[in-house]
Amino acid sequence: MTDNVFQEENNFYQFDFRAAVWATDELHNLFQNSKAGILSDVDFIAETEIEIILIEYKNANIPSAVHPEEFKPSEPKRLKKIAYKYYDSWIYLKALSKNKPIRYVYILECVNGDSTSRKAIRNKITNLLPFRLQEKLNIPNGMIYSFEVLSIEEWNTHDIYKKFQITPVVKQK
Repeated sequence: MTDNVFQEENNFYQFDFRAAVWATDELHNLFQNSKAGILSDVDFIAETEIEIILIEYKNANIPSAVHPEEFKPSEPKRLKKIAYKYYDSWIYLKALSKNKPIRYVYILECVNGDSTSRKAIRNKITNLLPFRLQEKLNIPNGMIYSFEVLSIEEWNTHDIYKKFQITPVVKQK
């Protein structure tokens, strides 16, 4: 792929981070190859001039999804897993001395997914993230600035994220 244009694991969508100061999709490989496999990782990280965006992506609505009706995004175990991905990715950013404010975005596409269900999931995961902890600590730039759960369409039309478009991968014949 072109520098800073990454495909998600099913190679159905691509994320265009060419407008980012820095971006990576290598956190999973890094954690696995360094025997840090107990760590969870977000799918993508993009740095802008003013902030870091952690992106977790889950799409159970693609044609190759196996049993998409069985994917339960509100399941407590899944919610905790999404939160853990933030914490372990935060450790990676601190090791790289990346100290800009952090936004965390969970892009979620699933059967019967809508803005109401995404908002409910957002509220549950927000309670697992360090918003209350950072209120008590004096950490420059805090630990987390915001958390959102968005659809691909919401991401692509968002004032901040639309410069990092998600588009279907064009298959070569």
